[in-house]
Amino acid sequence: MLPLVTALVAAHVLANVVWIGALLAECLLLGRARFMADGAEIGGLARRVHTRLAVPAFVSSLAFGFARIADDPRLYLHLPWMHVKLAFAAGVIVLHHVIGARSRRVAGGALQEGSGGPFIGAVVFLCAAIAVLLGVAKQLP
Repeated sequence: MLPLVTALVAAHVLANVVWIGALLAECLLLGRARFMADGAEIGGLARRVHTRLAVPAFVSSLAFGFARIADDPRLYLHLPWMHVKLAFAAGVIVLHHVIGARSRRVAGGALQEGSGGPFIGAVVFLCAAIAVLLGVAKQLP
């Protein structure tokens, strides 16, 4: 049988994959919206990606991450890499909300709001990559 700790970590990682993938897709859609004749419709698609994929995956990631930490909180309090990893995760969370707000505005017709989408997506990717590196590096000797 799969240990609970392993199952929680696997569920957390899977939720992160869906979450970050949805945010990156949303950023690409937002970046293209102002160049398209049906830009508000593209913004609506970005908004649906946000509400149907990014938000549920974010909530799942948060829940599984908290459940894993709650299993042995003292262990994580003494790991210096965890605080840095959580700082980068907090950066992704802030950008998640920025992206969601932009997709709402683009869906409403403010197409210029999508102009920074690809750059924000690159920052999301960078923050997520550093958080993954820190999470994996803890396993290295």
